[in-house]
Amino acid sequence: MIHIELPRFPASEREASQAAVPTPRASCPSYASQLLAKETTLRALLNSFLRETGCHDPRHAETGLVASLLDVGEPFCLRLSAGELIGTLRDFSLSGQHRYGAAFYLRDDQGRVTPLDMQDIIQRLLESLSAPATDNTHELRLWDMRDKINNSFTRMAAHIDDFYHHRGTAPEAALDFIAAEQSLYLGHPFHPFPKCSQGVERRAFDDFSPERGACFQLHYLAVRRDLLVEAWLDGPEDGLADAVHEVARQRLGERYDHYALLPIHPWQAGYLLSQPDIHLLLEEGLLIDLSAQGPLAYPTSSVRSVWLPAIGQGYKLPLQVRITNLIRENTLEQSRRTLDAARLIHHLRSELESDAFQVVMETGYRTLDPEHPALDSHRAAAFTVIYRPMPVEAQDACVLASLLEPYPGEAEPKLIAAIRHGAGGEVDLDRWFAAYLEVSLVPILEILARTGVSFEAHLQNSLLRLERGWPSTLYMRDLEGVSLDRERVTRLAVWPSLGIAADSPLLYSPEVAWWRTQYYFFVNHLGGVVNALATHLGVGEGRFWRQVGTCLERLSEAEDIRLAAYAEDLLQANHWPAKANLLSCLRQRGASPLFVDILNPIKRVG
Repeated sequence: MIHIELPRFPASEREASQAAVPTPRASCPSYASQLLAKETTLRALLNSFLRETGCHDPRHAETGLVASLLDVGEPFCLRLSAGELIGTLRDFSLSGQHRYGAAFYLRDDQGRVTPLDMQDIIQRLLESLSAPATDNTHELRLWDMRDKINNSFTRMAAHIDDFYHHRGTAPEAALDFIAAEQSLYLGHPFHPFPKCSQGVERRAFDDFSPERGACFQLHYLAVRRDLLVEAWLDGPEDGLADAVHEVARQRLGERYDHYALLPIHPWQAGYLLSQPDIHLLLEEGLLIDLSAQGPLAYPTSSVRSVWLPAIGQGYKLPLQVRITNLIRENTLEQSRRTLDAARLIHHLRSELESDAFQVVMETGYRTLDPEHPALDSHRAAAFTVIYRPMPVEAQDACVLASLLEPYPGEAEPKLIAAIRHGAGGEVDLDRWFAAYLEVSLVPILEILARTGVSFEAHLQNSLLRLERGWPSTLYMRDLEGVSLDRERVTRLAVWPSLGIAADSPLLYSPEVAWWRTQYYFFVNHLGGVVNALATHLGVGEGRFWRQVGTCLERLSEAEDIRLAAYAEDLLQANHWPAKANLLSCLRQRGASPLFVDILNPIKRVG
């Protein structure tokens, strides 16, 4: 007989408060909102755990539990430090993006079976990944991880609830750039806390959240030029609205030419302008507060980057907020890396770009001088702005990370609705995917082979423009993530004229540049597209991975030896690299993440 223990209730008020899941400040989200957030949180945690512990297929025909205890799907059994985690898979995924049933149990070494809720599963998974330490760091790290996971769950549930309250169902209007950027409700499918935002507790943040449909005026500061550091591709162009400059002229009068203007996120302005050391800069006239003004800015899916459609300008702004696992400020090193990448791409645009593949350029950065005696050097990153104007044609493109998600409460990915709307009806998704590979896989490999430039082509950096529902142009953004094959790129004729340092963090060995391409495009990007299409059609992912294999077989016969070698490696390798977000967060390796091997899905389907 199977003995099932019900979860015990907290023995004291103190224990109850420690176990409680945080709830939003304003109101408690509905049951439906919390249920979707819970399913998404557990799915990401379980899939990350499986990927990062090398379990490529957890299905187990015999679990020892009676069928009535299990939810719909194939049973799975996963060995943890506390026993066996038992549940069901509603959908098995070759790339590891499994979907789970709602019922989970733990069977301990004595055979006792206990139903688990979300908090139990979080605790059991984290304990199984971490080794006890001799000091208190073990418990502190577990507490920190639980706090971030619950923060993400809470914020996700609140965003979903806001969608249900204000919209209810998927909009009928065609998706545009802003609508896509502001409807990424679930986030990275292999991150333990994709919607975590720590630090926002200091001041209300919901009015600045893209998931809430936010738009707002930016705050502006006038920076005296002796405090300013800036660098540009083609000379200073601050990309600000004429109305902002006019206000500055009126406020500064004869001093106008001695100052430069800096846009600041309004949340960041509220934080910085309340700090004593920044007050001193204002009193000395090194900074002048011009307040909030100018055209409306729309936050994109990254939260801190904004888009101003009235002037065609975008800014990558700093925020003193931990979004996922990193404080999102712009260090001077990151800014210089971005501009170094922009310089190279600017000189290679004719070799990199085509009608099918384009790059959203970053044109410069502006910040405060960390070496100025009046400034605490660590403050510079809190002011640094990276300028990212948007090409007119890219304003019709949508971020892929959002396209692959359904709206809350829906089953169909936004991409499918966008295809149908553009094409005026259903299309053959096998043919559509073949066309997609021609604007994504093919140019990304050709560019790496020809120039040594590797883009960080994950789903949130990739924008897709459709024409009549079919893939037309793929846009790459966020040049900070570009990596360069040192051996290839330094042989380019243009290289000596760029002034990029020999020890630039942009430069990688050929092997590292190649596996970064494998992860960011093939595992993260293509894995997401394949899973979304296969799930929508109710078919196995192998159907689309075979198409990837066919495309690579064609490229393996190319005259370009490097291109052929890349394609052949992708076909023949037993494993592809994948970022280990769960382990990296647990071990506090956010700036230098860990990677693991996953099985090559093309070889798995033969």
